[in-house]
Amino acid sequence: MNTIGIAIGATGLSLILIFVWMISLSVRKKRLEAEKKAREEAYRKALERQRDLERKERLQKAESGHVPTMLFLAKEAERSNLREALFWYEKAAQSDSIPGMYGIVRLCQRMRDDVILKEKAKFWQNYLRGVEGDNTAKYEAGRALFHGRGVETDVTKGIAIIQEAAEQHYIDAMLFMGEWCVSHDNIAPAPGDSTYWYSKAASLHSLEGMMKLGMNYIKGVGVSSDFAKGIYWLERACEKGHAEAMYHCGQAWIERGAHGKANAYIWLFLSVLFGYEPAKALRDQVGSQIGVDSVVGLQSLAKPLQKKIASGTVRKHSIIRALNKLYKRGVPIPDVADPSEDTQEPGLHRDEFGVDGELLQPTQLPADQTETKPSPAVNFSHTPMDRY
Repeated sequence: MNTIGIAIGATGLSLILIFVWMISLSVRKKRLEAEKKAREEAYRKALERQRDLERKERLQKAESGHVPTMLFLAKEAERSNLREALFWYEKAAQSDSIPGMYGIVRLCQRMRDDVILKEKAKFWQNYLRGVEGDNTAKYEAGRALFHGRGVETDVTKGIAIIQEAAEQHYIDAMLFMGEWCVSHDNIAPAPGDSTYWYSKAASLHSLEGMMKLGMNYIKGVGVSSDFAKGIYWLERACEKGHAEAMYHCGQAWIERGAHGKANAYIWLFLSVLFGYEPAKALRDQVGSQIGVDSVVGLQSLAKPLQKKIASGTVRKHSIIRALNKLYKRGVPIPDVADPSEDTQEPGLHRDEFGVDGELLQPTQLPADQTETKPSPAVNFSHTPMDRY
């Protein structure tokens, strides 16, 4: 019995020891797990602090103008926040980063329903093409900056970009610069530069440039007022069918000498024929001053000119020379042409419209008909000779 009792006691003691050992193992395991979790939490917090510190450093670098950091932040934000990515791409693009510009276009195209972003994408596409040498795109990008379309308004930068296109012989940019140099919005107007840009455009055969150069000479904008030079450039544009130039030419001739109103009526009549509506009222006003007989004669003179102009067969200076001879005018014609004044333009022939004014001779008006006493106001819009 004693042996059995001892064995049972030993077994019980062993079980107790095993239980205590297992409890201690469990406690130790829990302690180790708690320590591990604490270490992991501390490591995670340390990483977060490090990330926050790195992000703050990146933000500081990006805000100070470091373009690679801007692009990094944009690419990182592109995964979860497109608006933030767009913000950083724009910051990079404003520092002339080509990848930043492409990033803006890419993100804007992903958000197609936003009208503002469409304009933004259009601006940066034009800007990129302009950087690659497309003067049309460069001009459009400059105008967008000037007017604030798709980008924040930046008049100074917009004008600089448009001027670059103008210096590369892009006519629309030259005309824009001509207008800007005398604009009321320009804090440093330069009328002389306006005439310079219009003359450059005119030298490239821009009819708009010729017309505005002529108006500058007549009004004395940036140059001494010179009616003869102004009329020359206006009539150069008129010979090519520019209806608005015809209107301004007619307007300029009204009070110029014995035959001024006759010259004015011819150009105003042609302006209406070519579809320039504002010329109608002034044409009828001049017509009422010179009388019906003169009007009929001048219309019969002008209609053959209209056909020649519309067909594109009028040789350079031919109408100017013919009117000079017919009305003893003094409109100067350059003796020696500069490179822009090529004497034989494509598609025109010397014998199509003689410089001696033969086409005009049958309809020359007697001197007493060119300046008749004013007659009562008559609307010539519906006479048999004028159904336009």
